[in-house]
Amino acid sequence: MKKRHFRGLRASCILAPLSLLLPASAIAQSTNATISGTVADPTGAAVPNAQLTLTSVATGSVAKTTSGPDGLFSFPNLQPGIYELRAAAQGFRDFVQTGIEMTMNALVRQDVKLQLGTAVQTVEVAANVSPLNTTNAEQKGSISPEILQNLPLEVLGTVRSAANFAILMPGVTTGGGGNPFDARINGGLQSGDEAVLDGVSLAEGLMSQSGMVSIQSDFPTSPDMVSELSVLTSNYEPQYGSTTSGQIIVETKSGTNQYHGALYEYHRNTMLNARQFGTPDRSPDIENEFGGAVGGPFQIPHVWGKERRTFFYLNMTGFRAGGALAAPIFSVPTMQERAGDFSDWVDSKGNLIPIYDPDTLRPNPNFDPSQDPGPNNLPYFRDQFMGCDGKTPNVICPTDPRMVNALAPTWFKYIPPPTPGVGGLFNNYVGRARPEELLFHTNYFDLRLDQYIRDKDHLSVSVYYQGAHANTISRLPVQVSNDNNATPEYAFIHRLNWDHTISPNLLNHMAAGYHNREEGYGSLDWKYAGLFPQISGVATHDYPPVINLSDYGQYGDNYGGPNVKNVTARPDFTINDLFTWVRSKHTIKIGAEYRWLAENNRGNFGGYCSPAGNFSFASGETGLQGILSGSPIASFLLGQVDSGCATFFAVASDYPRAAAYILHIGDTYKFTPKLSVNYGLRWDTFTPAVEKHDQQSFLDPSRPNSAAGGLPGSLVFAGSKWGAASFGRRAPELTWFKGFAPRLGIAYSMTPKTVVRTGYGVFFTQMFYPGWNGGVVQDGFYTIPTFGSTQGGLTAAFLLQNGLPQNFQRPPFIDPSSLNGQGGTGGAGGPNYRPFDSNRRPYSQQWNLTIEHEFTNNFYFDIAYVGNRGTRLPSRTVPINALDPKYLSMGQALYDNFGSADTSVDGVPTPYPGWANQMQACAPEVAQALRPYPQYCGSLYGLTENAGNSIYHAFQAKVEKRYNNGLWTLTSYTLEKTLDDADQTQADALLWSGAHGVISPFERKRNKALAVDDVPQTLSEALVYDLPFGKGKRWAPNPGRILNGLIGGWTLATVIRASSGVPFFFRSSYCNVPGEFAAGCIPGLKPGLAPWAQSKGSFDPNKPLFNEFSFEDFNSFNFYLGRGPRISSYRGFGYHNHDVTIIKNFRIKEKVDFQLRGEFFNIWNWHTFNCPTQCWGSGAFDTSVGDSNFGLWNGTVTNPRNIQFVGRFTF
Repeated sequence: MKKRHFRGLRASCILAPLSLLLPASAIAQSTNATISGTVADPTGAAVPNAQLTLTSVATGSVAKTTSGPDGLFSFPNLQPGIYELRAAAQGFRDFVQTGIEMTMNALVRQDVKLQLGTAVQTVEVAANVSPLNTTNAEQKGSISPEILQNLPLEVLGTVRSAANFAILMPGVTTGGGGNPFDARINGGLQSGDEAVLDGVSLAEGLMSQSGMVSIQSDFPTSPDMVSELSVLTSNYEPQYGSTTSGQIIVETKSGTNQYHGALYEYHRNTMLNARQFGTPDRSPDIENEFGGAVGGPFQIPHVWGKERRTFFYLNMTGFRAGGALAAPIFSVPTMQERAGDFSDWVDSKGNLIPIYDPDTLRPNPNFDPSQDPGPNNLPYFRDQFMGCDGKTPNVICPTDPRMVNALAPTWFKYIPPPTPGVGGLFNNYVGRARPEELLFHTNYFDLRLDQYIRDKDHLSVSVYYQGAHANTISRLPVQVSNDNNATPEYAFIHRLNWDHTISPNLLNHMAAGYHNREEGYGSLDWKYAGLFPQISGVATHDYPPVINLSDYGQYGDNYGGPNVKNVTARPDFTINDLFTWVRSKHTIKIGAEYRWLAENNRGNFGGYCSPAGNFSFASGETGLQGILSGSPIASFLLGQVDSGCATFFAVASDYPRAAAYILHIGDTYKFTPKLSVNYGLRWDTFTPAVEKHDQQSFLDPSRPNSAAGGLPGSLVFAGSKWGAASFGRRAPELTWFKGFAPRLGIAYSMTPKTVVRTGYGVFFTQMFYPGWNGGVVQDGFYTIPTFGSTQGGLTAAFLLQNGLPQNFQRPPFIDPSSLNGQGGTGGAGGPNYRPFDSNRRPYSQQWNLTIEHEFTNNFYFDIAYVGNRGTRLPSRTVPINALDPKYLSMGQALYDNFGSADTSVDGVPTPYPGWANQMQACAPEVAQALRPYPQYCGSLYGLTENAGNSIYHAFQAKVEKRYNNGLWTLTSYTLEKTLDDADQTQADALLWSGAHGVISPFERKRNKALAVDDVPQTLSEALVYDLPFGKGKRWAPNPGRILNGLIGGWTLATVIRASSGVPFFFRSSYCNVPGEFAAGCIPGLKPGLAPWAQSKGSFDPNKPLFNEFSFEDFNSFNFYLGRGPRISSYRGFGYHNHDVTIIKNFRIKEKVDFQLRGEFFNIWNWHTFNCPTQCWGSGAFDTSVGDSNFGLWNGTVTNPRNIQFVGRFTF
């Protein structure tokens, strides 16, 4: 591992200079700024041919231009920083404007008004430029490096990331918590924004990750390496795209004419933290971020001189963590249940939930199939367990042979007992605090070199390296750990930028970039295989099998053995070019971009099923249909497997590949000094993902299946080398070439201090392949035989002690019918389904109307109406193998089984001869026979389905005082509403959260609801204030040395954030509806009733928040889907947080300082009953009607107060 670590670092060092040799034939997304304006005489008449010179204060670089016949001038392609502008014309005094601060992507207007006189006379203006955007309709916010450095930024499981502060901008919401990872920008897709680092997208190959996920989590950018953070939220220029929402743009720091540097240590300790609400003790938590930075001129012979200037900036950071701020809460079986005593197994009303003997199942001769099943009309009978004496309900006699020979006690030996005083039947164990972030033990290396050649060329090269150690901390005892170490990890970013001035009005900006992130996966429990029974029939016994207990969770991890063989990588190479032509009143930008997108998955990944076997246990095998009954713990004790699988590999690697081609053109036309119009067009196309060796397979929904009686729907194999099973092309989709995205913006200056801006644009996303596998599934090259329960879950798939059944085909096999009746490797119950038209990519339409007003050059506000409509969004709403709800009227007959000789059952014909014998992953039931594709057990959701829609309306306001006289402040407010039926790019996660996949595809209109993370109101306030005491300040400006040491050098910084609660969604824990309907049971509220059992304002966490009697009775959900909405209009608790930094600066000598700071996060120790991250409506409460814990808080809460101390030495 160490050899590999240093080999990667060496590669970075070699590639940095080599990247300078890349040809400048194509492009990059410019983050540069522009200054434009008009040169006029005292009467306001235009002054042509004025000579203008712009000089960077930091580097001394010079740009020159001449005003045109109409007096207009422009300096595009400017690096962020402080500039000085000089203007000279015959017969006029020289004009000098100093202190012009340029931020990324700034479009600044700076008019020059010349005074009559001679050149030896100078008119000097020392003031910043106006903050108003008088050029286009773009919605934008930015934060300078000095402010980034002073705002409180938490060391929480990984190195600090400057991108966290993107949430301070209007339009950026974070769901029910405050974690930037959950950011959603202007109603766009969660995880669907775009990140740009040093002019190149940070999209992670074909991993379907970009935006905040990349720049905040996977490639965190420390404030010590960031020159500026900028967020474009709406209607930006055509050079930006590949998202339905915003752009998070970060530029790395560069060296300047003077040497600067820092050494720093950020420290957190358990003793400084408050106790997590609801737990008896503080979680162990020790975290340290440390490092240093240095930058300046690189003065070496032949590199540094009048015509060549080189600058460097180097930052090195280390991060170490043990434990975490908050401990996880698990559900574990009670000790008496582990012994077979279920007398404590009660529902939310305190009624005993009966446990039945699975071996006593028999039909009810008096069952009336015309009536719904219920307590008085049960389809089947079973005998309730009554203890050894036959008189003790819900107790399994310990001498029962099934108990004597049970395998479950082996796992119970290592599953910890409930934590005293915590929870009840559920949420009753406080686990070990574990750093949640993958990068908990990491080293970072950031280097940037800037080369200026005369006044024509500027080249920059940046290198980013990240190396992480394995996380071996387990939240559960390691023998049953469900954690994987997900490391070691290595990440590399290389960037090359070249700005070339062809002439004063012709400029070119080229950027090229490569980045990659490698992750290793492996289970923490792999060493303990010998402690557990070896389940026969699986692929390996090198690590323990995985046990899933419904309502409790998973014990063991799917990723198998040590992670040295299991590695994923997501390389991405991008090159782009932007040509700028300033012609009279026009500023024309033409560009192009090419992206090479890949993913390399190497090793025996278990995916959703371990090679050692996954075995799930549910309530049905020890329950009855028609009443709430059974227990997954009882089913486990008796070995009644509800579903089981194992992964068998013939090919253990896959290599998805795709590419993107982008062209764009835009023009900003200055109609009049008051009116600007910018318009443009972007075109991009993403090729469908292919597998490098064509080792992938997928569903052709129309090809006849020869082993299914010729019914449509067959497994096919990519390319043409697989004989009759070949599909004929390398991907199911065709490349879509109609991704044209127009943009239009108008800016009108009503007065010199007030601007009205409006715009409209179309924005296409990149191509997302949910599931983190690049869209590639390899059925036939490996297989996951899956076996499920029958009779609606009453009859087990098999007994655990008997092992996995063996009636399946081992890979490799190139067989179009091999998945008939099988589970499929993608977990979809059939072949990987990528709809043929799904490369017609998701897009959004954005519009806004903005009014900006400037009070002073440093103090302004803007208010805006912003809209965003998403179309063809990644979704999970239209599976093609689902039953129409009209068949629910068949009732209990849907569970009737076909025998191998049956030609029909209940009037339903067998789909084709031999069908019943093919069904292994699912039962040959009537419901299965009625499916459109009865040969497949799953609902066949499209992996790349994009049938989603959204609509967003918002009022947004921002008040900002740019840093001046020791004070900076930014206040943002958003009032919004988001309706959708698709929330994020990882559409699989829509099913995992329970927020989606519950509405029948035949009732799609019911999907439209509030977004699961809709937040009506969000308020952010950030402030940095240098207290006005001490030497040179307003108060006590001339103190003595000792007094100045006490009262001088203090800075206060604070961030306050508050938001409304996200909506709850409710489901029924009892749902007697066959899975073939691809729908869940959603209880509606009874007329005139609200869901609350108590007020949120006086909430007692020991009592239910919801009243079960306000909802439809869960026992009514027999072949009935309910009338409730997918997402309700009732909201959870609002979020509020206040972070404070107190800084004391000590001057050691001129330009050498030491800084001591205390940073207080959640300073008032507020407890919000929301989850810290990925916080959906039910995140902190049980919202399944009928659960014994319905309405109760599950222990999830926002993080307690914590304090970190910082020491910084700067020069």
